[in-house]
Amino acid sequence: MLRALLETHEGWEVCGEAENGLEAVAKAKELQPDVIILDLAMPVMDGLRAAREISSALPGVPLLIHTLHNAPGVELEAKKAGARKIINKTENADELLNAIEEALESVKQQAIPSSPVTPLPEAKAAASGAGNGSSEAPAASEELNGGAKPN
Repeated sequence: MLRALLETHEGWEVCGEAENGLEAVAKAKELQPDVIILDLAMPVMDGLRAAREISSALPGVPLLIHTLHNAPGVELEAKKAGARKIINKTENADELLNAIEEALESVKQQAIPSSPVTPLPEAKAAASGAGNGSSEAPAASEELNGGAKPN
């Protein structure tokens, strides 16, 4: 479901998916997307650990957590792990899309050169989704559901 949502956004492309946190880390390193969406509840490696490893390997890539788990302290732990924002799966899909757009904008702002003559690099974005067989929509920490790439 997450992949379908992301691919409806003009200019975005899912660049990868993963079935678990360990695979999400490997694909993030391989694909180097501009945005990564993880779920907290992933098999093999949970979303917080995956976020820590991805943040360490790719410190400039914004991480978003898309999850049903909204226990007290989760947001603080996710931010400590390198997540920029937590979006609850019960929220409107626009919340997630807005968070991705904000993350892409931050990547774009970081890429703006000091000289206006230099062309800007194309921005890439990635999202992860749940692949644990749950009834939840795919989320960022359970699978690397892909990266949205603006055209």
